[in-house]
Amino acid sequence: MHKILTPSDQDASNSILPTGFSEKELLQLVIDQSEDILVLTNAAMEIEFISQSLETSLEISVARSTGKKINEVLENFPSLPLMKPNQKMVIPVTTPKTKKKFLIEFEFKPLFTPKGKIRAIFAIGRNVTERENSLKKFKDTAFKEKELNQLKSRFVSMASHEFRTPLSTILSSALLIEMLLKKDFSPEIESKILNHVGKIVAQTNRLTDITSDVLLLEKSIQQEMKISVKKVQIGRFVKDLVDTINHENFDRRQVRCFAPETEVTVQTDPSLLVHIFRNLISNALKYSQGSLDPEVHLQFRGSYFEVMVKDYGLGVPKEDQDHIFGSFYRAKNVGNIKGTGLGLNIVKELTKKLNGEIWFTSKQGMGSEFYVSFPFK
Repeated sequence: MHKILTPSDQDASNSILPTGFSEKELLQLVIDQSEDILVLTNAAMEIEFISQSLETSLEISVARSTGKKINEVLENFPSLPLMKPNQKMVIPVTTPKTKKKFLIEFEFKPLFTPKGKIRAIFAIGRNVTERENSLKKFKDTAFKEKELNQLKSRFVSMASHEFRTPLSTILSSALLIEMLLKKDFSPEIESKILNHVGKIVAQTNRLTDITSDVLLLEKSIQQEMKISVKKVQIGRFVKDLVDTINHENFDRRQVRCFAPETEVTVQTDPSLLVHIFRNLISNALKYSQGSLDPEVHLQFRGSYFEVMVKDYGLGVPKEDQDHIFGSFYRAKNVGNIKGTGLGLNIVKELTKKLNGEIWFTSKQGMGSEFYVSFPFK
């Protein structure tokens, strides 16, 4: 219940303090000097009083704000907040002139009539930008740490399986070479030696690729990867990469490339782009053995360029589609096709580094279409 001031009370409120200020002047001084934003609204959320800090801190005119609803002055302010005593909420505010960004925490103190209805609402706004940014940074760091711990755990599990076969092959081939070298070099012996040397090279390359993928993924998650932006003619870039892959597969299948005649120059990191496209195209070849040749389509959509890699192979089972970009995850229908389950996870991380998006459509037994889209810069 509000107390009604008597004449004696009013005289007391204007009494002079030892500092020379009246209580009214002292109250005004506190309000004017406070960095907090003090707001008094009526029950309809219309501002009846707001402190000068609104103008000094957020560049919003006090005179023009009085009489308006608070969500008209602060656009991110909800129109009907739940007015519980001491309720708090944080809203983002961008200053109109200097475009500075702040996070302001408001605490609400509703004032009630004797019948329990809201008579007015007193709110205190405080700049908590530094606190909230520090909290977000802490949460991001904790999330990344948790993600890395999970990554390391999955890596140990994968490594124990994936490394065992190539290591045993390397060891057995090396022992056989050692034994064969003690004999005369007949054409048959030479052929066997060369065969085992080829196995050693292939399995060593496989282990090297796995290790490189893990290191690349960890770098991207740790945000230590440097982006080297260059001007790239994207049409020529895609065609040249497809030609290179086709040349590497000269005795096997080919990839068909479709691109518009119009050329567009984009600002991007070509090395990351090569890794993204090469991985998607390699997957299309790997998981569509015996099917139609894969296709690469380049299209320009407004301020974005989009590359679609299409294959007519195994496809991704519906139950695996939500997990296909996870680290060390492989679909259940890949059989004995070699892989670590890191490729698409790395592609997704690198795509994010270039401010792009990746998605796919797939039907088991009919193939997949993987899309990556990047903005022009």
